[in-house]
Amino acid sequence: MADSASPSDAGLAQIGAHCALSSCNLNDFLPIRCRCDRVFCRDHISPDSHACPLLAQQPFEPSEPLAKLQRCAAQSCNKPSLEAYIANAQDTADRSPALCPGCRKAFCAQHREPSSHSCTPAEPLEPAAGKNAAAKALLAKHFKSPTGAAVSGPSRASGAPPNPKKLAQQRQVAVMKMRHKAKPADPKDTAASVPIDQRLHVKVRRADADEASEQIFWFRKTIWTGRAVDVLASQFKMAITNTQPLKILYTNDEGTSVTLRTDQTLADQIPDGASLSLSR
Repeated sequence: MADSASPSDAGLAQIGAHCALSSCNLNDFLPIRCRCDRVFCRDHISPDSHACPLLAQQPFEPSEPLAKLQRCAAQSCNKPSLEAYIANAQDTADRSPALCPGCRKAFCAQHREPSSHSCTPAEPLEPAAGKNAAAKALLAKHFKSPTGAAVSGPSRASGAPPNPKKLAQQRQVAVMKMRHKAKPADPKDTAASVPIDQRLHVKVRRADADEASEQIFWFRKTIWTGRAVDVLASQFKMAITNTQPLKILYTNDEGTSVTLRTDQTLADQIPDGASLSLSR
């Protein structure tokens, strides 16, 4: 009496498929389907291995031979040149050809330097006069000096508003430098009695003097402008009379001089690091 197949063997038989090649008939758990719509094992999936009928219907036509890669121009070097993998070596848009600047030939990475293939680099070309003239004309058009002559570098166009962020950064740097040189304008104030964050730093000069005579002071931020006028008059030894009053002028970022009001605090009218002048 023949042994019946075990349930486990019957389950395995249902997994995968038999190779369609009659001489094989292997039950492959991962069969592969050919374009002729039959399944084969991995050993017979190639069209030649199972005499695929599609071979006779679609004869193999060899493709065009591949173009040979451009070789390094150095003698006895068979490596591809750096230009070998460029689809169109004649197309140099948006790229610099990997050619020797002296002999203008293509070499591999090992021989690309002129000294590696005994080449003398060509003399650098002088910039074309036309390009220089065009560049100068462009600069003259967009960057003018006060006299109308072209300038060599970029500058802020006349009439353009100043950049507030840049001005704030410049003022912050200037204030940091002023802190090391500033002295209290009011003799009643001392560095120990007024915290640094409660100080207002200023540069002050007489209106009829040049900037070289500027002095750097600091005030309490709560000081009234009228009191600041009296203090600065004492520092600069300028008398105040009814017929010759003294006022503080502040030149803002737009270059406009503003007379400060004496009935307001100094900090409400000027920024930290401002430049002031005393005028009659």
